Amino acid sequence: MDEIDELRAALDRLHAAMDDLVIRGVRSAGSQEIARLSALRDEFRAAGAEHVAEKLSTLVEAVRAGEREGAAALMRAVTTFRLFDRMLTLEYARAALAPPPEAEIGEEEEATEAEEEDEE
Repeated sequence: MDEIDELRAALDRLHAAMDDLVIRGVRSAGSQEIARLSALRDEFRAAGAEHVAEKLSTLVEAVRAGEREGAAALMRAVTTFRLFDRMLTLEYARAALAPPPEAEIGEEEEATEAEEEDEE
């Protein structure tokens, strides 16, 4: 679960960065926002979320160049990261609701039997 928790934290930071860009506008983004997006891109790339990193790369390039397509790149990046967020939420829920592996079940039964023998 640690990896999922780290991705959730990164998604929260990305959400805040995207909200800032949506509110202020892509053309108002400066070097601080570019650095923040670049760091998040690298973090998602390292985590194996290449599709999110690719959209962030496109956004960073559009912001740096001051292109008119920056707003469209922002919306594509927002859509991609929200979809990734939903998929990660489903994965987290599946892991949380899954029955424990057989080895853990056997260990729990043995521990219960040992406790019962100690009580007698």
